[in-house]
Amino acid sequence: MSSALQVGDTVRFSRAFLQSMAMGSGPPAPTSLGPFARGTVTAIAPLSPSSPLLLATVVWADGDSTQVNVANIERQPGSVPLEAR
Repeated sequence: MSSALQVGDTVRFSRAFLQSMAMGSGPPAPTSLGPFARGTVTAIAPLSPSSPLLLATVVWADGDSTQVNVANIERQPGSVPLEAR
């Protein structure tokens, strides 16, 4: 990741994370699961006040919202539509 994620960024799961989970394929976008998941960061906070682990709250294109370790997501390059199909 070249710079820190910010609230409002469009994100996807990182390639390294997907490979570690053996996710080379999955349901087509938009979805909150698998390699085609795209979403928008709505909050970033530490796991606990003294924790170095940061969690991002992501609202995925299919409407689901989850907390994700920021180490497992990256900014989505380009302009990707996030409307559910």
